[in-house]
Amino acid sequence: MASDSQTDSTPQTPHVYKLALALALAYLLTVAYASLQPLRGWRLPPEHLYGFLTAAWPRYITLEDVLANAIAYMPLGFMLALGLRQYFRPVFSVIAGALTASAVSIGMESIQMFLPARIPSNVDVIANGTGALIGALAAPLFLPSQIIGARLIAWRDQVFQAGALTETGLLIAALWVVAQLDPLNQIFGTGNLRATFDLPVYFFHTPGLLLSAEAAVVFFNLLGLGLMLSTLLRQNAHRGIVIAGFIMAAVALKMVITAALANPQGAFAWMTPGVMIGFSMGVMVLLAGVLSFGHRVRLWLSLLCIVLALAAINLAPDNPYFSMPLRLAGGRVSHLLSFSAILRAFSELWPLLAIAYLITLSRRDREPQTPP
Repeated sequence: MASDSQTDSTPQTPHVYKLALALALAYLLTVAYASLQPLRGWRLPPEHLYGFLTAAWPRYITLEDVLANAIAYMPLGFMLALGLRQYFRPVFSVIAGALTASAVSIGMESIQMFLPARIPSNVDVIANGTGALIGALAAPLFLPSQIIGARLIAWRDQVFQAGALTETGLLIAALWVVAQLDPLNQIFGTGNLRATFDLPVYFFHTPGLLLSAEAAVVFFNLLGLGLMLSTLLRQNAHRGIVIAGFIMAAVALKMVITAALANPQGAFAWMTPGVMIGFSMGVMVLLAGVLSFGHRVRLWLSLLCIVLALAAINLAPDNPYFSMPLRLAGGRVSHLLSFSAILRAFSELWPLLAIAYLITLSRRDREPQTPP
């Protein structure tokens, strides 16, 4: 067994820890956004703000709900424990990560006392804390000096460009894949802010308009994601293979959530004519040579496509297949209710994160170079 001084001797270690803390902060903000929806109707809380911690347990507790709350806090515990490793020894970093995530859970449940649409629960706190502890216990396995962590870093250095901005872009691309688990959006349909912010409906539903809107959303999202990934890859990397891997993972997750909402035979219910038209057009454009354009051209094209996709999904007519509240979809999906808020947050915020990231990347590329 290597000593503590040996475990932190790799050059990548300080950078990995800082990145983990940054990701933990980003995930914490996402958890807060999801935990406090809807962001309206604030009121004064009862006299005993923390009374829910000692209240009797709810009459009905399902294993699915407990698991969903635990899974939601696993990433937070993992990233906190990994990031705090730069300040503490392994055992204390795990404890600190789990306790910090548990404190976040208590804080979120307490703030829910100010929102009439939310119900704080001591069971949720216990489930969240357990998930955070499991995630924190897994963090030491991914240290750069360990086998798993070292192999991940080696693969990343071989395929992708170096730098913190590249890793941020990879995180945003991974969130795009995770966002496909949002059960109330079409595939690749990120950025639907209409319900959260009560945006007006500009067009009424017609079959032709809905088909065009679905195709536009899929086409621009697919093209924007592919072009963004291409700017992160090394010149000798197989761009098509990496981009196809992200797209296939997104499709697989959408099939999983669709099957959970209906039945295994409904795993392909997302495959509407509009989606297939947009998907086919996006793949054809990517294969037509757009990935061989210059770096700056691909960067600005990616930004334009993501902005157009965001506009398309918020201007599109309401899709009746995605307008039904999740709680009415059937008893089999009750375990998705508590986790769907975080998934919805990923889905809604993704285009805004991607746009901010691409603008930052373009500003870096515009920095004047030192003349030879």
